[in-house]
Amino acid sequence: MPNYQANPNPREVHELTIGVRDAPGVLSAMGGTMQYDVANMDCLPPAESFSGVQTTTVSTFLPLTLKKSGDGTFQGRVALDGVADGDYFGRGVCRMRPVGISVWFKATGAIEETRFIATLSADDIAGARSRTYHYWRGGYPGNAAVANYPDHGLAEPQEFQASLRDELFTITIAAKAVQP
Repeated sequence: MPNYQANPNPREVHELTIGVRDAPGVLSAMGGTMQYDVANMDCLPPAESFSGVQTTTVSTFLPLTLKKSGDGTFQGRVALDGVADGDYFGRGVCRMRPVGISVWFKATGAIEETRFIATLSADDIAGARSRTYHYWRGGYPGNAAVANYPDHGLAEPQEFQASLRDELFTITIAAKAVQP
């Protein structure tokens, strides 16, 4: 497994503001990651000879720390250049490309609770754009049939059955560039 290195001096830093609105209860457990992928596959070791499949991991993830900054508001920072380019395999420099972030919230963090997940692409982060996801309140705090259920939400309330549209809450992620 490659040991991709964090960039010690990132220059493309962005502040994230995550707003949770109309949640049916407290969401006190949270976390997230920023994903980076190798952009140029020629720096990787050769594919597995029998199947021709590339078995080297091409993705790496840096943890995202979220802090509560107000009622239903959370802050975090990411760097689009958070992983250093490098010659990780002795085959030339691997250029690392940011993919995006994924954040999650749970009521208390118990395994049986639903993970309400929201994402923002690297392009949206770089463009200082925001994205809102809608979730059905009935999934809170969890689904007894499926532990740790991942609810990715929907982009528009109209994507829900009409009978559920008054029972939704939202998670919005916004990004803006800041000085490192």
